[in-house]
Parts: sequence; structure tokens; C-alpha cells
Amino acid sequence: MSQMDMITALVSEGIQKNLRAHRKYIAAGERRGIADDSASVAIAVLIEMSGGHHHIVRSDGETFTLQHPLTERLTGDLLDCDLLRHIYRGDRIPKGRYRVLMNDDDTDVDLIPLKEFE
Repeated sequence: MSQMDMITALVSEGIQKNLRAHRKYIAAGERRGIADDSASVAIAVLIEMSGGHHHIVRSDGETFTLQHPLTERLTGDLLDCDLLRHIYRGDRIPKGRYRVLMNDDDTDVDLIPLKEFE
């Protein structure tokens, strides 16, 4: 079981506990299915709202900040992420917000400009 699977299972368990309050209206077998589906949807929405599965870079033209994808933050993989070091060594980034697309070579990335409010 991956760490994301474990997180999904924990969210599902929390939803099931909430559904138990309505046990008069929802059968036990249905509660598990509803909770599993709800957990998957909730995590998918959280990932999408936080930039999807991509890193986001915001630059003021002088300095920049890097937002790691939610999955990296939840699983702790951001501590092993070399992207910050790679971007820091590169050219100055023009002012704006960018989605980072990783290419086959980890040292080759593309910065795709984003609208301010997506």
C-alpha cells in the first residue's frame, strides 16, 4: 500500500465514522463504498486545487518561491526533491507564476506561465 493509498484509507475511515451517525438511513455495506468514493474525490479535489501534480513557481523577478505538489507534501517526498536546487542554479525567472513540467532528464524542466487566477 502506497502512502497516498494509506492517506485515502484514513480519509475514508473518517468519512465512515461520520456516516455511522446516519446508520438508520444508510446500510453498513453502503457506508464503506460511499466513504471510499468520497475520499477519492476529496483527495482529487485537494490535489487539483493546490496546483495538481505539478510544482508551481512564483517569481517577483528577483527571487522565487516553489510550491511542491500536495502528494509530495503529504508523503514527505519533497525532502528528496532536487527541483529547488536545479531552479536556484538556473537563470533568473521573469516575474510571474509558472507550472513546472519535468522532462525525461530531471535537469531539464519547462516553466509554463499560468494565469494569476486559474
